[in-house]
Amino acid sequence: MRVPVPGQIRTGEFADTSRELITRDGWKVTVSKFGEKLDSVPPLNRSPQSFEGFSSVGGEAKIEAAHPNDPKRKPTSKIKSATLTTGVQVGCAVTADSLTVGGSLSNPTTASITPTVTASGTVTGQGQGGSSGGQGGGSVSGTGTGSLSGTLSDTVTETGNISGVVKPGTTKDIPYAKKAVVGPNAQVMSRDIRIAVDNCIGGVQIRTYATVAVSTDATDDTLTTFGKPIFLTRPEQNR
Repeated sequence: MRVPVPGQIRTGEFADTSRELITRDGWKVTVSKFGEKLDSVPPLNRSPQSFEGFSSVGGEAKIEAAHPNDPKRKPTSKIKSATLTTGVQVGCAVTADSLTVGGSLSNPTTASITPTVTASGTVTGQGQGGSSGGQGGGSVSGTGTGSLSGTLSDTVTETGNISGVVKPGTTKDIPYAKKAVVGPNAQVMSRDIRIAVDNCIGGVQIRTYATVAVSTDATDDTLTTFGKPIFLTRPEQNR
């Protein structure tokens, strides 16, 4: 498997993005989002209000002198710390609360819904030291949970009815990877992170991001680049 690099995808809904800033003390900071991919799949619970997919995204941070060829314009402060973070923002249009499922159902039930979203997968990171440093790399696997939507506890057939209260939807920020920027650059790549959203009536959108936070002796700066909002769809599934 070839590792993607920033700038390879230039058009379309998964296009790479980047942003750049010059700090007041003379550092050039660049953050890039790249290698994005989203595969929507039929939800395992087969609920008409559930959505599921596998998300991939990479991030890169670069920190360098804003004017490297001008010795009179060197940075005036030292870098104390820097962190690269990637992740996804998940949004649901409408959520349901205190639903009552009744009528001629095969499995009638009543459920009070507390929204939840889950994400799990594998992350790899690469870093590079400075002129007197070395090189390093690492990987981490894990699972995270957050508050977004909920799961109806049983299967509902089309012969019944659902009544209750619907509420405006919510969004949730789910970090995928976090890595210290030890040298002039660092990179992380998260592949096939599973996103499962339940009890969402109006559809699910996700938006990826990459953020770099830099702290010097004089300033603290953050910079974020975003992907385009993309819908999790519901592919046809065998019944």
